[in-house]
Amino acid sequence: MKIFVINLDVAKDRWATYKDDDRFTRWPATHYDNLPENHEIFKDMISYWNIDPKEHRAKCACFLSHTSLYQHIIKNHLFDVLILEDDAELIDEIPDNLPQDGFTYLGGFSSNTKLTDGPKKVEFEEGINPIQHNEYRMLCCLAIYIPNPRVALKMYQACHERGRPRAVDTMLRDAVISQYVSYPASVIERKCESTIRKGSRNKFCNKYYEWKK
Repeated sequence: MKIFVINLDVAKDRWATYKDDDRFTRWPATHYDNLPENHEIFKDMISYWNIDPKEHRAKCACFLSHTSLYQHIIKNHLFDVLILEDDAELIDEIPDNLPQDGFTYLGGFSSNTKLTDGPKKVEFEEGINPIQHNEYRMLCCLAIYIPNPRVALKMYQACHERGRPRAVDTMLRDAVISQYVSYPASVIERKCESTIRKGSRNKFCNKYYEWKK
């Protein structure tokens, strides 16, 4: 399995968690300061009207970090790929025989289908669960398994070809491909400050796909 960790150049402390383990390959994340001021993503990305401008720009850069990696998987015809964000903590073995017809969440949290209603506790069964899109949605791209370039293409298309972009985790819901949750999660979120939302942060993704203190 090829494991990529999306990591900003400035976040050396986060990469230190992985750098001495040859299972992990660093994928340089996009920083908004390295994008031109007139980059189309800044005006195309949909955010709430009262979002902090820096948070909006960070969300745009996060979107590009993930989708550029999907594109890399497609172009290089990669199979058996796990993508981690750099605040991911691998707490259990990656399950064998993960689905090959779609992507699988190995971390993150479950939410009401209407985002403003907040997180929703879902009673997953142990093992692989097909996502029930009419009942809940999955948020956070903390850890996602992509079995082959065809699946990566569907993910890329969902982000770039289905209207104006939103946060990458909300766009993936519309990917025309099977989507799964592996339960309990193999990956949880380390307790560190967000690189998108600055300031206090006291909730994190646990192994039950909850967003809890």
